[in-house]
Amino acid sequence: MGSPSNGSSAGFLVTVVANVVPLVGVFYLGWSAQTFAVVYAIELVVIVPFAGVKALFASRPPNYDELERPNEDNPLKSDEWGGVSVGPSDLNRRRGSVAIIDALPPIYPRNVPLALRAFGAAVSLADPSVVASIVFLIVSQIGVIEREYFRTRRYKISTPRDLVASATTEGTLAVVALIVAIVGGPAGALVGFVAVKLFVEWRGYRSGVAFNPEEGEGTLPPVAAPDAPPTAEVHPDRRAVRATALWQGATAAVSSGPVYLFAWVGLTAGSVRALTAAVVCFGLLPAGIGGLKAIEYALTHGTLTYQRRDETVVAYDDLTKTVQWATPIDDIRDAELCEGELVDRACRTRTFSITTFAGEYDYSVAHLREYDQAVGAFELPVKTTAFGPLDRRVAGVIAVVGACGAAAVAGLAYSAPSVGAVAAGFGGPFGVVTLRSAWKWALPGA
Repeated sequence: MGSPSNGSSAGFLVTVVANVVPLVGVFYLGWSAQTFAVVYAIELVVIVPFAGVKALFASRPPNYDELERPNEDNPLKSDEWGGVSVGPSDLNRRRGSVAIIDALPPIYPRNVPLALRAFGAAVSLADPSVVASIVFLIVSQIGVIEREYFRTRRYKISTPRDLVASATTEGTLAVVALIVAIVGGPAGALVGFVAVKLFVEWRGYRSGVAFNPEEGEGTLPPVAAPDAPPTAEVHPDRRAVRATALWQGATAAVSSGPVYLFAWVGLTAGSVRALTAAVVCFGLLPAGIGGLKAIEYALTHGTLTYQRRDETVVAYDDLTKTVQWATPIDDIRDAELCEGELVDRACRTRTFSITTFAGEYDYSVAHLREYDQAVGAFELPVKTTAFGPLDRRVAGVIAVVGACGAAAVAGLAYSAPSVGAVAAGFGGPFGVVTLRSAWKWALPGA
């Protein structure tokens, strides 16, 4: 089932033959359609996380037109809390790379969000009943990647979005085809698998042929920053970054309730026991999604150092040893304390949103314990660095309602697992929206 290199017509023809042979065997030689359908399903799920691995090394940068500014009206946005757009300092726009070992090309942190989404998609698609087969295919995929991706240096012409999108399309096909198999039988599922897989292979082959190697590997435009030693330097508070990362992870995990419900229905409709399905869908899946989001946030904010070089504020990444953004102090139009940062209130740190005259995005200077030093050194026009008082009555109601909601779902899960699963799946996102709105009411001036 594996795919040879897409770099030549002969390789693509071999791929076509390899995927058509099972159809001939099933319809003319009496082979088992169910066996091949299961093998295809496992393979298509396994390639998703490996696409994430390959995306980490993709040299070509993302298309800036596709990296849209976070939607301020979306209550479930996962990269901010309190309305601060991180803009160019977001991990998707991170400059530079990190060499892990000499035998491999460098990893680009800007590719991590897409890679993590690929892992999250794989976790949500996987079936625990086929672990042995998945382990076997993992070993074979490692060999394919080494031979056809690293050895041929294909990572130099690849973009992370293309790698992940292609694999996710195939992985989604696995789930859809298994659902279709319930109605049309294994033979229909197998035909669907082969048809879409060949289409994806053809698209990958065409994109490989169309690429012009003379374009070279892509780089993000450099940032103009003074080449001078910093006269002032402040670091994010590591404890606040970790706590916010965990909070972001928990919010993302709870917000993905419908995904768990879909997985619950799929597993319980098959041969998986209710207890196993509950552990996977409402234990492992939330932990995986939340953990990945926490990692992404920590990489976005935890490795930056904010410096003053001459008359410029610079965000320098200690991980990639690269300047991420820079703005002249005279170009700073406004700086605002982010009142809505829950963890900053608990950890006594501060996050500021910086607006410039010429910039398209706001810059974020996040989780500073030495915030007074930063305000003075960077000449931030901040009206105050003190948080206004919360409405404790609203905050108390938030805590009580949240605890009661969690207890109600737990009680339903114990007495009526199916009802509890539905309540958890749809109640989680609704609870996030409700509690986030209530938190805004509790903020000063809301």
